[in-house]
Amino acid sequence: MKRTILISLLFVACSSPAQTYMNIQKADGTNVEYKVADIDSVWFQDIEECDIENAKAREFLDNTDYSADTAYVESNVLNYWKTSKGDRPAPVTIKWEGTAAKLLMSTAPDFPQQTDAQRMAAPAELTVSESPQEIYNLVPGVKYYYKVLDANSNVIKAGCIRPYGPLRMIKGVASNVRDMGGWNIVGGGHMAYGRLYRGAKISSSISTDAKNIFLHDLNISLDLDLRGSKDSEKEEKYIIKEADYIRYPVIKNLGRGEGDTQELYQQAIRTVIQYLSQGKNVYFHCAGGADRTGTLAFLIEALVGVTESDMSKDYELTTFDSSNKRARNFRATEDETHILYETITHLRKFGDPKKESIQELAVKWATTRHSDTVDPLTMDEINILRQHLVVK
Repeated sequence: MKRTILISLLFVACSSPAQTYMNIQKADGTNVEYKVADIDSVWFQDIEECDIENAKAREFLDNTDYSADTAYVESNVLNYWKTSKGDRPAPVTIKWEGTAAKLLMSTAPDFPQQTDAQRMAAPAELTVSESPQEIYNLVPGVKYYYKVLDANSNVIKAGCIRPYGPLRMIKGVASNVRDMGGWNIVGGGHMAYGRLYRGAKISSSISTDAKNIFLHDLNISLDLDLRGSKDSEKEEKYIIKEADYIRYPVIKNLGRGEGDTQELYQQAIRTVIQYLSQGKNVYFHCAGGADRTGTLAFLIEALVGVTESDMSKDYELTTFDSSNKRARNFRATEDETHILYETITHLRKFGDPKKESIQELAVKWATTRHSDTVDPLTMDEINILRQHLVVK
């Protein structure tokens, strides 16, 4: 039976086999007898690389570079968008022969029995029977070791898988959910995985499995809601009562500088910084995860130094949700605003766009006072944001 599961970076105790030797079915299906002490080195040598990206989204990312288009007249996303399940990642599939009872997975090859914060072991235990097993939401670049056990806890297959992306879409919580990790940083490095997530609203009828993914697998502590009172569910804060809930009701377009929108985005970024500083992960969203969510994502990415091309691509990826088409080259009409281009135009007012990058202009916007009631962000706060979100 196929089952969806996310393997989080947590620990679970599991007993070590008592045998001196084990007959193990390797990833290629062959059965080999190994000494228990040698199994770790076998796993290290036999790593199965697994693509977890949505195929069309991967084509879009691989074939798109907006670096030279600072006028925002180009867009490629509609060449790759498809109408259904475009915001769904690909699974890692584990297969074996025979009847199994249990599947163990960990980021440590010895499946440690004790919690060790320095080792980032991530064991999870699944009750399984028939092959195959589909596993979603793994972190790109992380090695996961697995054992398939029979009813007597004998290992019938073992191996090591390493997902690659870098895009990490999340399945099972809401629509249009993405980990903000993986985007390229100017000067080298990338955004960290597993700290900041963006997406659409959380349904009041969310399932128990979805709550478990949100709270335990993604380990999210804050539901940051950007919706106004008109489109925010009355009992939103009680949907996932185990998580903190904060709402910043963004109603106006940041690019038009109207109302208290600028201060609300500054407050939202400050809240993100506070939670990240406490080691807590954050999920932020509006209704569809497109415009207000896309604006906050763009501002955070600019502040930490994501390349302008990648910021555009992240904005456009919302198109794969199928309900929200977002092209970076769209121009405003009488009936519609163009959130991204108007945001870019607004940020360019805070300096000289011919001499300063969009990242530098975003810092100037963030450190500017826009009202008497909300303090601007400081460079110390921005550096803390970078410390938690940038991996060199």
